[in-house]
Amino acid sequence: MKKSIKNKDIVLTGQYLGVVEEFLPDKQSSYIKDGKIFATKTGIILIDKEKKKIEIKSHQEKDRKTVKVGDIVIGTVLFLRQYSIGITFHTINNKLHFNSSYFGNTHVSQISHKYIDKISDAFQITDILRAKVIEQTSNEFKLSTVGKNLGVIHADCVICGTALEKVGYNKLRCSRCGNIETRKLANDYGNVNEILRY
Repeated sequence: MKKSIKNKDIVLTGQYLGVVEEFLPDKQSSYIKDGKIFATKTGIILIDKEKKKIEIKSHQEKDRKTVKVGDIVIGTVLFLRQYSIGITFHTINNKLHFNSSYFGNTHVSQISHKYIDKISDAFQITDILRAKVIEQTSNEFKLSTVGKNLGVIHADCVICGTALEKVGYNKLRCSRCGNIETRKLANDYGNVNEILRY
């Protein structure tokens, strides 16, 4: 019988980790063959003894260029539909992605805790927003802006194109033409302070 690994052990891709009777494997970092669990990446083992879960964390996690559920993305609103918006990604977990092919949708039910009557009351084309990845379907991602730190972080006036200033919980004002607009704002709108890396 092969020896099971211990918490904080370093493992290699393909290494035996244990059996399914012993641990619940993590789909992102392990696979099952004939009831045995094997590593799909090199890294440090983390064992949750209460849940009997096993997971592998690696330095590759910080540098990955793929999108996973739970990631925080910043992107631009490309279009508005009746019940959703389309967003192209620029950053994933504060990591810049030039010419990114990643694309996401936010459904009206995932915009805010509050009821949204019209999507145009929450977002406009060219708004830059922060959102959380909540689901993946093939090469498209479902996003949510529910939460204080999620939502629009930069918006321009729909009339003259000047950057809008925050004047209320969800209100923005154009300093040039005086136009007032509403958005689903992140709590740091106009004061975004994130260290982005490539």
